[in-house]
Amino acid sequence: MVFGFGRKAAAESNAEKTLVVNKRRCPQNHPCPSVKVCPTGALLQVRFEAPTVDQEKCIRCGKCVKFCPMRALTLE
Repeated sequence: MVFGFGRKAAAESNAEKTLVVNKRRCPQNHPCPSVKVCPTGALLQVRFEAPTVDQEKCIRCGKCVKFCPMRALTLE
């Protein structure tokens, strides 16, 4: 197997998806750890509220989705 094989296809399939925050899964009582891993600054958090997504900045890389311990972020 070639290293990285299939990654480009996954990235292309995410291009049509939207990042969604499931507020019911987000505890909203701490700083969101996923905000720090977003490479474009598309995730914003005010105080301890659930983060919001700037869809214009979001490149749908999925880093925040993988990093969220509560699985509150999804690409749909």
